[in-house]
Amino acid sequence: MSDRKNSKLVHELLLPGDSVWEHWQATGANAFAITGTSEHGPSSFSSGPSRHTLALPATSVWVLPAWLKTEAAYLRDAAMLHLERVGARTPSHDQSVLVESLQEKDGSHLTRTIALKDTLTPLADFKIPPSECRLSASCYPLPADSLVIWRELGRLVLAITSGPRLVYFTSLSSHNVDSNAISEINHICLQLSFQRVLTEVDGIVLWCQDGDVEKIHAATGLEVTRQDKPAPRLAGSSSRLMPQDILDAQAQRSKSARTRLTALAAGFVIAAGVAGFAFLIGKASQDRDALLEQVAAISPRAAKVGGQKSAWQEAATAVDPSASPMQLLLGIMEPSASNEVTITEFEWTPAQVILRGRAPEISPALKYMQEVKDTESLLAYTWEPGNPEIGENGAAFEVKGTRP
Repeated sequence: MSDRKNSKLVHELLLPGDSVWEHWQATGANAFAITGTSEHGPSSFSSGPSRHTLALPATSVWVLPAWLKTEAAYLRDAAMLHLERVGARTPSHDQSVLVESLQEKDGSHLTRTIALKDTLTPLADFKIPPSECRLSASCYPLPADSLVIWRELGRLVLAITSGPRLVYFTSLSSHNVDSNAISEINHICLQLSFQRVLTEVDGIVLWCQDGDVEKIHAATGLEVTRQDKPAPRLAGSSSRLMPQDILDAQAQRSKSARTRLTALAAGFVIAAGVAGFAFLIGKASQDRDALLEQVAAISPRAAKVGGQKSAWQEAATAVDPSASPMQLLLGIMEPSASNEVTITEFEWTPAQVILRGRAPEISPALKYMQEVKDTESLLAYTWEPGNPEIGENGAAFEVKGTRP
């Protein structure tokens, strides 16, 4: 099933051609075929189950090789410092730079750094953003150990390979393959040789019609061949390069999709809520009717229950100290020391009680005040005994109790 699905997947490629942007398509494992061109920037991707790839021209990227002496874990940091050192400005987001180690020797890595330039992406329509962005040179089968020259949107570009792998890619300032272009290429090769990046070159391959093969051979000493530019192909894994404006377009697209999904979910929830509310209303009506039937059945017993309630309310004042001062008065006479004291005043409210009394001596008064605090029927109150006052007729005392 997966192979059948992949065989029908359309792969679209927007590629900078010799003078215009080209639209290529491939289905499944078939080769790419050109389907259209556009003079005013890359055309839009089509909708549907397609994989969309945008090939970035040489004017949009830096491709810089260098030997970096560092550990593999810090290779990206070293590459970023190298870019800063050579003055290559690039955006700051994570997908603006690709760093790859091509070779390792004596603790150093031959590193190829591909970095986006701080420019706008040459894509006019962001309604369908690309799935990936690749270097345009990586879309072609480049000859190994060669200098390859072709035109890209009217400008000459140069790609240099070490073995089968691309190590350098740039646009040339010359408009034609003439002596100025050859001098510029010789200067680039000399710099790369000093950096020990370029060690062996088999020849120069021209994918364009201008330029004198014999003169180029005489000026460089390299074998020069002219070939037709091959059709593009996308080999290897997907590229992580992605310009910031495309990332913004993808984020906006995802946000719009989430908004639509949220709206659909909200509509579903509202519909489910309305249905649930209607069900609850129907259930409440059934429960109301059943309750009315139960009320009608128990109404004859309601009068009897009301009479029992009134009887309990009358008895409550006799058993609840907070509702019956008589019950509380009985409780304050429970302490054994109550036989030795005389209660002279009794003030009561449901939340507070004040006892005042006299004793022939101070000792019975102190004992009574302590026993009041410990009496079980009076534990609902918090008692605060005062200091007894000794007079001619004995000791006068006061105890205050409060109830929360």
